[in-house]
Amino acid sequence: MRPKAWIPLVGVVVAVGAGAWLWLGRPSGGAVPDLPMQQVGDYQVGVATSPDPPRPGENVATIVVKDAGGKPVRGAQVDPRFVMEAMGQMPRMESRGKVTEVSPGVYRATYGLSMPGEWDVHVKLTPQDGTPVSADWRLSTSVDGLAFVSGSVPGGGAGATAEAAGDGTLAPGEGEVRIDPTRRQALGIRVAPVEMRELATRVRAAGRVAWDETRVRDVTFKFGGFVRTLTADFVGRTVRKGEPLLTFYSPELLAAQQEFIESNAAASRDPGARDLAAAAKRRLELWDIPAAQIEGIAREGRPRDVLPVLAPVTGVVTEKRVVNGSPFNPGDVLFRIAPLDPIWVMASVFQSDLPLVKPGAPVTIVMPNLEGGTRTGRVAFVDPMLAPETRSSAVRVEVSNPRGDLRPGMFVDVNLEVKLGRRLAVPESAVLPTGERRVVFVDLGDGRLAPREVQLGARAGDWYEVRSGLVAGDRVVTSGNFLISSEAKLKTATEKW
Repeated sequence: MRPKAWIPLVGVVVAVGAGAWLWLGRPSGGAVPDLPMQQVGDYQVGVATSPDPPRPGENVATIVVKDAGGKPVRGAQVDPRFVMEAMGQMPRMESRGKVTEVSPGVYRATYGLSMPGEWDVHVKLTPQDGTPVSADWRLSTSVDGLAFVSGSVPGGGAGATAEAAGDGTLAPGEGEVRIDPTRRQALGIRVAPVEMRELATRVRAAGRVAWDETRVRDVTFKFGGFVRTLTADFVGRTVRKGEPLLTFYSPELLAAQQEFIESNAAASRDPGARDLAAAAKRRLELWDIPAAQIEGIAREGRPRDVLPVLAPVTGVVTEKRVVNGSPFNPGDVLFRIAPLDPIWVMASVFQSDLPLVKPGAPVTIVMPNLEGGTRTGRVAFVDPMLAPETRSSAVRVEVSNPRGDLRPGMFVDVNLEVKLGRRLAVPESAVLPTGERRVVFVDLGDGRLAPREVQLGARAGDWYEVRSGLVAGDRVVTSGNFLISSEAKLKTATEKW
């Protein structure tokens, strides 16, 4: 390692280890810091960082850009990004450097690292007059210096690499490594075939129990009157269909009954009065007087001062707006009754999972304190609108609830079972996430392993659906692929130096 030293200039260049130098000031005479430079297209680019190695928190990077003749490149747009890709449950992290040109061809970027570890350094360079280029380095918070990985020129050209192939795919042979059988065994490398499989996936969502709105009934009158006695006397009371809710007195209904009785008597004497009797009976029917009560009034031949109101459905009284003696007017809602069986479960499904959810799909409702722990149902409706706060959509599930132990307001877990059918599949352990791309290593035989970019569909347990990049019969690495990926990067870095 080159010894660290101070160099006494008007501006200061500080050695930060592994041959990397950090520019801390403006030199006299327009000198440019002496950094290890890499040829990328028509330009030479060097990067150093301070402190070296960097630490979590704020750091400073110096980026030097020269043209093919070694002259500083002024006024370029330099965009450095420091990225740690997602691993397991840890999300992808990225820091963008704030760049200032401190002298001709020398650019300083302040950046932050949120945690220790290995970070990818992506530098995009856009000169004022010239072709944009990109270059990648690798830095570690425990190792001095940066390791150059690759450089690229969009659209190809001098210095272009596979990452600059225009469509973002890997070129044939790029990153290929050869590992002998003995070392493969030592590294624990295993392979498995890509094959057609019956795939099924599960969408998990949080759910809330709610009333079945299509079965909720209001109890109203089409005439005025007064409540005499109240049977359903509190909210939450369970009532059965046909059970009396209250009795009432109504002068309007009393007069209509009297008219019905008199018209019936007239019709018995004069057949021409039958239309009048039918009209009087129809009036009572339109007022929702039950047929059994109308027949009783006709049979008894006298009006009833007090009539009962019967529950239209079996359910729970969720609203009660009268007490004993309350008056009511036509159209007033006296009760609202909601059945408990069946009941709805409203699941919040994120937009990424919505394409998998179809009406009729089977659903399992999980709640540990329920008898048996689970219930089953089917998707009845998928809301076409998304909630802007959560970017999720409500999926309505109809669930049988004969015991009434699923109660509105409860929170439950919802598992939607989705059958994908027979699809080309690759083991989950074979897939390496690399930012926007997904890569697998394919066993080419004779000890050769090559990375291949794949397009994946839905995840189904320990498998991924393969949409492109592989064919049935390909053999992919399922264990040890992270070690192979590291070796492929080291090989590329060595070849570039």
